[in-house]
Amino acid sequence: MTRDVGWIGLGRMGLPMAEHALAAGHRLHVWARNPARAAPLRARGATWAADPEALARQADIVVTIVGGPDDVRALHDRMLPHARRDAEFVDMTTASPRTAEASSKLAADHGAHVIDAPVTGGVGGARAGTLTAFVGGAAGVIERARPLLETFCARLVPCGATGAGYRMKLVNQTMIAGTLLGLVNGTLLARAFGFDAAQVADALREGTASGRLFDSYVARMMTGDATTTFSLGLLRKDVRLARDEAQRFGSTAFHDFALHVLDEACARHGEDAGVQCLAFR
Repeated sequence: MTRDVGWIGLGRMGLPMAEHALAAGHRLHVWARNPARAAPLRARGATWAADPEALARQADIVVTIVGGPDDVRALHDRMLPHARRDAEFVDMTTASPRTAEASSKLAADHGAHVIDAPVTGGVGGARAGTLTAFVGGAAGVIERARPLLETFCARLVPCGATGAGYRMKLVNQTMIAGTLLGLVNGTLLARAFGFDAAQVADALREGTASGRLFDSYVARMMTGDATTTFSLGLLRKDVRLARDEAQRFGSTAFHDFALHVLDEACARHGEDAGVQCLAFR
């Protein structure tokens, strides 16, 4: 079933995801603060919306994948009062559970529905259409959104009520931060020992240190490849969100340490630098 899909968020992840939705035959309506970002989609038939309010009026399902909680809240505050009856708003940003709660209440006031569905799998997964989405919200709304989401997600993982998808993503990002910091320190040690990237990859690729993040980042950490697929600034934002939630339940020692390291790296390399720059001195 093809649908009128509103889309906001055309960055490294969002653009290839939107391309999959368009290729699947959905009628795509797009808006971006930088209109040039929408050019590839408009060239393939997507419709430009004058502003977020107009996009909400044109779509029966709206996808957002933007910078963080403040961006999500601002867009929902603008769009939900103009939503079609029973429209679904699917936010795929890594944001705060409190954002989901506020958006869900506003959606209910205007006869719409909100689910949180942050994704993992990286830019490669977005391009291949193999992302995993952690989804929070009502089961019926998730099922209605499923055909669209499956154009770019290989897995949809229902995690519970509103906000549960965000919570699972913060678990995921905490584990990613810990793994990356371990890879960074192992890389620095390997360099000090005089090993090169090929030696490290060959020695460790079948062992317990191996895995997706090892495959994605160790060679770049060893060789100084600065190509950005996931930025220091976004990881820092995610760890801050996780730390805010962790404060409710106990120790934040790891999150505080990770934020200290990330603050230093952002100051040294800039927020838009890739996370492998944690290993660059």
